[in-house]
Amino acid sequence: MVLYRAFYFLTVVLLLVGPGDAVGQDPEPDNPAVTPQPRLEEWWFERHAKKIGEFKKENVDLLMVGDSITHNFESVGKQVWEKSFAPRNAINLGFGGDRTNHVLWRLDHLPKRKQSPKAAVVMIGTNNICWGSDQPREAALGVQAIAKKLHMDYPDMKILVLGVFPRRRKLDHPHRKQVMELNAALPGLLKTIPNVSFKDIGDQFLDENGFLSEEMMPDTTHPSEKGHQVWAAAIEADLKEMLK
Repeated sequence: MVLYRAFYFLTVVLLLVGPGDAVGQDPEPDNPAVTPQPRLEEWWFERHAKKIGEFKKENVDLLMVGDSITHNFESVGKQVWEKSFAPRNAINLGFGGDRTNHVLWRLDHLPKRKQSPKAAVVMIGTNNICWGSDQPREAALGVQAIAKKLHMDYPDMKILVLGVFPRRRKLDHPHRKQVMELNAALPGLLKTIPNVSFKDIGDQFLDENGFLSEEMMPDTTHPSEKGHQVWAAAIEADLKEMLK
């Protein structure tokens, strides 16, 4: 509770001085996706405080960075996490509802580890678009900013940025089109950042007609346990390479 109150106080300070002044950055005022911003929700700060504690542990080799889709490895995907990620000293930095700007704030307010993690997997951006207020290109720049931030903090760390997973059942849904536009922008935005690679595994959740089944994502957005299995299998070779 004391730590939470400290974070709350820090948030008030940040909101008064502005995120760019607080972290020594020069944000793009026309694109909120690249401007670090906290969320004024108690559970969010409590979770961040918990993750700070986990992050200070000696054995953190793999960062899993994202929103609720990553967060759900602690619930519906827990068995997959225990099999595929926990043995690799992974930390779950997924927060339900986060956008790129929220991830940037969280990364700015994690302690710097003396020993660099070996790898990070980033999958973020779906909340910026679809029901969000950002355009796909703006969200893609937010993803780029996260990759840059991770590389700046840990230059030797390998970073795998995943394309945003497909949403809604049918290929012609407007949300699906926004996701595809965001993902199409990422390879060009990420190619100049050292130790960063991009991979789009979205098609592995779809059938041959581009249909997203209930079996894979019951609510058309969040993977089921089987969806988490597909996700883990799709990046298994990448993880072996990054963590060796």
